[in-house]
Amino acid sequence: MCESTVTASIGVVVRPQKRPAARRVLAGLLALGVAAGCAAPGAARTTPTAVVALTPTVVLTATSAPTPTDVLAPPRALRGDLANQVTSLEAIMPGAGSGRFVVPSQADQAAWAALAARLLNQDIARAGALAAANSYELLAYSDRGDQGAADWILREVKPIRKGWGLYVLRAEPANALIIEAPHPLADAGTPGVALAVYRALQARALLIAGAHRDANADGSADAAHTTQSIFQAMHLALTASGSPIVLQIHGFAASKHPGYPQIILSHDLGTMTEMLDRLAQALTANGLTVGVCDGKSWTALCGETNVQSQHMRAGLFIHLELDEAVRAHTEPLLAALALVFK
Repeated sequence: MCESTVTASIGVVVRPQKRPAARRVLAGLLALGVAAGCAAPGAARTTPTAVVALTPTVVLTATSAPTPTDVLAPPRALRGDLANQVTSLEAIMPGAGSGRFVVPSQADQAAWAALAARLLNQDIARAGALAAANSYELLAYSDRGDQGAADWILREVKPIRKGWGLYVLRAEPANALIIEAPHPLADAGTPGVALAVYRALQARALLIAGAHRDANADGSADAAHTTQSIFQAMHLALTASGSPIVLQIHGFAASKHPGYPQIILSHDLGTMTEMLDRLAQALTANGLTVGVCDGKSWTALCGETNVQSQHMRAGLFIHLELDEAVRAHTEPLLAALALVFK
């Protein structure tokens, strides 16, 4: 299984434009990747009938951050399996007690807000320049594990020096779903589960934090419990407008929570909603035991201090705690999610 890569040379300035033109840019980059020597995936992807416009208003601003507005950096085209990107990240990210996670400054977060705005508005070449200025690379990626789906990937340039995470945006999303995994390594297997959900639901975006939550002794690497992170900056950019639905994936050890069901669901309002009710029913119908947080039950795993939930300005945030068995065998989970969200 090969991965082909090529740096595209584009002789024009890419400016914000309508999605069809942007998709042609991505298709052209991937076509160059084929010419570089790697065969295209065998299965063509059907164009979604409902496309969500990626034009949110970004809350953070980049007034104090370096913003190379006149610099263009067209993305490299790469074909491969997105699962390899995820496993590679986990293998080299800052681990527990390493002290290697770099806390981003306000200027860093502002730069990422600007980067996200450009990417979401299809100002691709300038987004690539901002990524490069922040030790990241923007890739035009064709995912063999997702029927050749076209994605934009933001990944840290190796060797990993900051631990800021991996971010994936689908070129043509079928919905407003955002899948998040804030606790890689600590919640074993959750990045892989998040990727499986992202693919199964043809979600809009996938956010994976870039360090173990205990990488730094002061807790600053815990993406779900600090606002000073690139993970949070991307979350804010993607949820700033419209009606996004965030599914944040966590994991727990059944042995530490005796008597708990396999899945614990909680919601940013802390109440049962029609969608949460449907999700609980779908999970149960697929043979899984489910608990829904109501302020009295399963309180140890209800995500009440989660900062992404607290900073949702619109839409819906759903916190999913999964035991080891669910994470090891995701088919029932994916089937249930598809019943509710596809």
